[in-house]
Amino acid sequence: MGLNHDPNKCKQLIKDNIDLEFYRAIFDPVRSELVIFLSIYGEMTIGEIAEHFPQNRSVISRHLDFMNRFHIVNRRKEGREIYYKANKEFIVDTFEKTSNNMKALMSLQ
Repeated sequence: MGLNHDPNKCKQLIKDNIDLEFYRAIFDPVRSELVIFLSIYGEMTIGEIAEHFPQNRSVISRHLDFMNRFHIVNRRKEGREIYYKANKEFIVDTFEKTSNNMKALMSLQ
């Protein structure tokens, strides 16, 4: 039986080669808007970011902290302020790696 006839092998290959948690994190509607916003406007404090979104500051903060765990955004503290910026290189590299892995997985017969 080939790979394409064994759903468990296929699922495991996808789990092993595609960072599904990264995509779940980045494709949440609010988080994807935050990534786009930070990619355009650069590093900002939580307060500066929250001024541009309908969600309150604590919701924005939770989303940013969550994305920081997956390296989607970088966080730095300066005094009492916390700054966030999109981790553009990591995001692009992850998409490229996923694309390459998907091409390889799709070519398996």
